[in-house]
Amino acid sequence: MTALPASASSSRSSEAAHAHEAVLVCGVNWVGDSIMTMPALQAFRRAHPNAYITLLIKPPLTQLWKLHPVPNEILPLHSGFWGTLKTARLIRQRRYPRAFVLPHSFRSALVPFLSGVRERWGMPGHWRGAMMTRVVNPRPPQPGREHQAWEYMDLLLPGHKEQELERPQLNLPDEAVAAAKARLAALPKPCVGILPGAARGPSKRWPADHFINLGRSLVKEKHCSVVALGISREAALCRKVVEGIGEGALNLAGQTTLAEWIALLKVCDLVIANDSGGMHLAAAVGTPVVAIFGVTDPLRTGPLGRDCRIVQNSSVRNRDVERDSPEAIKSLASITPEQVFEQARELLDRATPS
Repeated sequence: MTALPASASSSRSSEAAHAHEAVLVCGVNWVGDSIMTMPALQAFRRAHPNAYITLLIKPPLTQLWKLHPVPNEILPLHSGFWGTLKTARLIRQRRYPRAFVLPHSFRSALVPFLSGVRERWGMPGHWRGAMMTRVVNPRPPQPGREHQAWEYMDLLLPGHKEQELERPQLNLPDEAVAAAKARLAALPKPCVGILPGAARGPSKRWPADHFINLGRSLVKEKHCSVVALGISREAALCRKVVEGIGEGALNLAGQTTLAEWIALLKVCDLVIANDSGGMHLAAAVGTPVVAIFGVTDPLRTGPLGRDCRIVQNSSVRNRDVERDSPEAIKSLASITPEQVFEQARELLDRATPS
């Protein structure tokens, strides 16, 4: 992928955008959702190997998408009303013939509409149908096709014949992986990454005390080291968990770049995570994952990996959950450390048979 700063590449980008197969993709806004769009983008690239694909995203996601092989260019979506107009003016100069709008929001459809993109494809929602030239209704979920990732496939490749979702591709630099291995080299093996945080708040966070009891069991019974990982605003939570676990635990939350965080997830022997962006990242780089779900539906938004286990006690399956949903918080609290430990033990034993 060639990631080009808009200010430094306007001539080259404009020429590329005039090409017959130039495509603008308006990306989604969260790490986990971004990962779920990747199988469809990879399938689109296979179907259109010569397309020049520009991905329009919010700036915090730039580092993630630099690791993905599909986009030829990453374009930042400027924030606010004036930022929307500025972005639209830039896109108008490039005269893209087609745009795919992956989010369901009104604003995501507004930018290509104001830009005069000739064909604007998107899914229904938020009173934006008039801004689309084609509204694509995803196929009804069927067994094996329940995951949200299929909606993006139906949008990008209507009438496709894809039978399964390819795992999201993240190409980490070799030096990032080597640095992650060196960072954990002194720790006992196996090394288990834990992700106590979740951007959605308490409705997706397993209680910290449960993570503490789980970590103690992993250290005592499986002789593991436990590494807490997360973003800066999760550092205090991770510190509390690591201090509660005691010897054998290390807190690295807030101490890594995104690429370093993903590399650490990759070199862990197992990751235990809430339903979060970190869960999706760990699965994407091929690490076995135990994912803890409250009332969100793992069939719809579960990790896209080869070796993932779901722990969930609720029979409720909601797509959208409030940040402080009492039902979700209660459901998560009902999941015992013993339940999660059993799934972790099975995955660790499979990786290191006696």
